[in-house]
Amino acid sequence: MASSDTDKGCCGPLAIDSAIRDDARTRLRSIRGHVDGILKMLEREDVYCVDALKQIKAVNGALAKTGDQILRGHLKHHVVNARERGDDEAIVAELMDVLKYR
Repeated sequence: MASSDTDKGCCGPLAIDSAIRDDARTRLRSIRGHVDGILKMLEREDVYCVDALKQIKAVNGALAKTGDQILRGHLKHHVVNARERGDDEAIVAELMDVLKYR
């Protein structure tokens, strides 16, 4: 299954709920700023390794929360109705593929 924005795969015209999309974009912008801060931190000669690691861990946590939010929305808005649409086998395969990276 392709993962481009224009390919909807097995599930037809399903898309991320607009409220989830907006919140995820806000979170990702914040994460981008945090990563920029880590880069600046690493440009300094006096940075302590543990301080950098803590900041990287914070970014990992924020990314995980964003991923969880999008997954929750997918489950709520798309997976629960898969049988009614007739694509339950395809959506289970899709989820198994996504979850192997979590």
